Amino acid sequence: MADPRPQVSVIMASRNAAAYLPLAIRAVLAQTLTDLELIIVDDASEDDSWAVIRAAAAIDPRIRAQRRSHSGGPAIARNDALALARGEWVAICDSDDSQHPRRLEMMLNAAGDLAADVVADDMILFSGQPMARGATILGRHAPKVAQMLNLKDLVLSGVDLEGISHIGYLKPLIKRCFLNDLRYDPRLRIGEDHDLYLRLVLAGAKMWVLPMAAYLYRRHVASTSYRNVPRDLTAQMGALDNLVQQQGRADLAELAHVRRQALLRRHAQLELARDVRAGHLGRALRRAVMRPDHLPWLASVLRNRMELKVQAAASRLWRRPQRWRLGGRSAGAGGVTLPMDADGALDLGAAAAPVWARMCCEASRREVEAEAVDALGQSALWMVPTVRTLAAGASDVANGTRARGSACAMAGSAGSERVAVESSGDQQQNAGRDDTDG
Repeated sequence: MADPRPQVSVIMASRNAAAYLPLAIRAVLAQTLTDLELIIVDDASEDDSWAVIRAAAAIDPRIRAQRRSHSGGPAIARNDALALARGEWVAICDSDDSQHPRRLEMMLNAAGDLAADVVADDMILFSGQPMARGATILGRHAPKVAQMLNLKDLVLSGVDLEGISHIGYLKPLIKRCFLNDLRYDPRLRIGEDHDLYLRLVLAGAKMWVLPMAAYLYRRHVASTSYRNVPRDLTAQMGALDNLVQQQGRADLAELAHVRRQALLRRHAQLELARDVRAGHLGRALRRAVMRPDHLPWLASVLRNRMELKVQAAASRLWRRPQRWRLGGRSAGAGGVTLPMDADGALDLGAAAAPVWARMCCEASRREVEAEAVDALGQSALWMVPTVRTLAAGASDVANGTRARGSACAMAGSAGSERVAVESSGDQQQNAGRDDTDG
């Protein structure tokens, strides 16, 4: 008898993420929505990622794993995962990120209330390296009430200053039947998410952004999203041009023209930045003379990098370790005030997002030891992944072992007799994310 179809298929593409996979996997298995499967496609990693994945699959039968023999990039790896997905809904998660255990349940409930085909939430930034400031992906554009996106929102994400930026970074929950044959464009190494979401909306999908932030987005130097090169933008422009030609819609063509101009501007900026990094100052000067409007952008990039260096130095020299007591009223003296919703649970809404962002930023700048004094505190630990936990139940979760009595406990674990580990060849030919796409 075939296994029943799970409610949600979580797909996760992984490439050389052995250091981050344990947290990403635990965050999925800890979901209060337990009727799920986790499909991990290892994109021919050269580190210990496959060993980490197989060890996790030996513990929980909801994990289905596949390893590619050759790296194809995130789009191809995700397409391999989509081909295996059996759930009524598909959730996109990255192998270096995390999320709160209530996230998928809250998103699925919201999708039902809104009759949505796609739902997404804001993302809290965190890092193991000092961050200049606490922030979320959507920032000031984060909706205070659920907002359905239209074609203009998608095409001009990151281009229209009044619109919602960074839509392409979001990790949504998608109704599987609405995906049909839609897949990630294997030609795109960056911007593949935005391209898929745009094609979903063009196909009639109702995509909503929720007023919540329960996804934890890791920033680090190896992240694909922050390694933009000019050829990636060239590929994005080619995909956009093809889409306009296929659709034959005047409104799309008009909006795409605006986006294409922004991509061309970004392309020129990246070439300028590349020359500066390579020490080709003469060539960089010629580019600056031809396009002086790029200088403010370059100055902002250099200023941000300087801020990060200064912050890193300050963290090493002057920042003393901190100890946090996390909990509700029982936290006592020295306790950190945690945002709670009307039901007394941890607040994961948009209004609480700045609180979590500040805490993640603070934890990136100095060593923080956190003691969870009750279930609310244990729940809060998921929103600040880089703290070192002290409470017995919470530290068990952070160290990768079970804490059955805690709010962060791994759910639905089983023995190794049902491990689903599969092999993969190259089903497709080798071919986040871009600042302009969102």
